[in-house]
Amino acid sequence: MPENLRTIKKDINYLIDELLFDCCMFMELNPGKNQEQAMEIINQAISLRDELINRVNAIREQPVKPQFRALRKDMVDTLNGLFEKVSELAK
Repeated sequence: MPENLRTIKKDINYLIDELLFDCCMFMELNPGKNQEQAMEIINQAISLRDELINRVNAIREQPVKPQFRALRKDMVDTLNGLFEKVSELAK
């Protein structure tokens, strides 16, 4: 599938929404347990979404494939770290 700005933005929003959903479910199912840490993860996710969308919007130079590749790698690495933090909260 050819990469374009629209699909990358959709991927960013989808993955961030999944992370936010996981945090909200954790907070709902575990009232009073690590609520502040869950809110910090939510704030980091929202900041990450803004940063990634801004990076996508700033892509103007050719070739764009290496820029997309770097953006996706950063996105996946950072989101994996945030998902791991959510998993650690539940333990």
